[in-house]
Amino acid sequence: MNEARYREAEATFWRTHGMDAPAEHWVRLAATGTNVRVLEWGEGDPALFIHGGPNAASGWVSLVAHLEGFRCLLVDRPGTGLSDPFPLRTSNLPAVGARFVGDVLDGLGLERAHVVASSIGGHLALRSAAHAPERFGRMVQMACPAVVPGDRMPPFMAGLRNPVTRRLATLFPPNPKMNASILRQIGHGASLDAGRLPTGMDAWYLEMQRHTDTMKSDLAAMASIVRDHESVRLSERDFRAVPVPTRFLWGADDTFGGEDVARRLVGWMPDAELTMIPDAGHLPWIDFPELIAAETAAFLHAGDRRAATKAVGAATAAPTATAAVAAAATAADPR
Repeated sequence: MNEARYREAEATFWRTHGMDAPAEHWVRLAATGTNVRVLEWGEGDPALFIHGGPNAASGWVSLVAHLEGFRCLLVDRPGTGLSDPFPLRTSNLPAVGARFVGDVLDGLGLERAHVVASSIGGHLALRSAAHAPERFGRMVQMACPAVVPGDRMPPFMAGLRNPVTRRLATLFPPNPKMNASILRQIGHGASLDAGRLPTGMDAWYLEMQRHTDTMKSDLAAMASIVRDHESVRLSERDFRAVPVPTRFLWGADDTFGGEDVARRLVGWMPDAELTMIPDAGHLPWIDFPELIAAETAAFLHAGDRRAATKAVGAATAAPTATAAVAAAATAADPR
């Protein structure tokens, strides 16, 4: 690992999107016993972002750049970015997932937060939401969570079943051509062809691959999941156990799962909705950052409007002063 080189590339990526370096926190997770880095940007209701893999916290930069009104908390998952090493495997995935959101929030001194998650981060968030829903405000899932009923593996992941392929994946130096191939395999071909991927993302991602242990850690985790997929696949029962209001922003070109998979998962959940995003893949915010930011903000803020409506209803039988406070709160939010 070359922390200085990675930090330089990361800072450049943030500046490219008009943002100064984010605040940085280090918290210790009780479930894993490891320290993780959390980047903080913005003000407002806290929103915890949990990335997929191989990736790191700054993979959310193009989304956060357009997301106002939230205290965005971007975590480097254990073993990724600059967080401590941790061997995520099928043997510990359920236990780590159940406690992940709560452990991060404990480390940040927060009771609850909204959660925005992608891929294996989405898997962790769903397990946490079933285990401790009181720690969540609302949740946005970006496209297909990892290891769910009906999902499919793109070729680069399926190849990890072969130990020789796994070994070669760690030996060959990362390069833009390989990364573009993987992006096509997960549904971002339209954006690649149109040249609309976020500015600076490719340069930052290469430096993350070269100068952190992210690839080594996440490739080993993916290999474990690929070999023993069924043992950790989320079930219908798991989805039905998630009471957290959830919105899926699902790229229509996501090769991990199409609209049929999306509608099945949403149909199992007590309080979930689905928006399909045309010409977007597994990471829909890198295809359309402004659109996805607007959709995310609208859903997360909807909880504020619902709470204000309930407050006004409860205030009708309350003393005049209480009713006036509730009415003023509603007037302050024209949405």
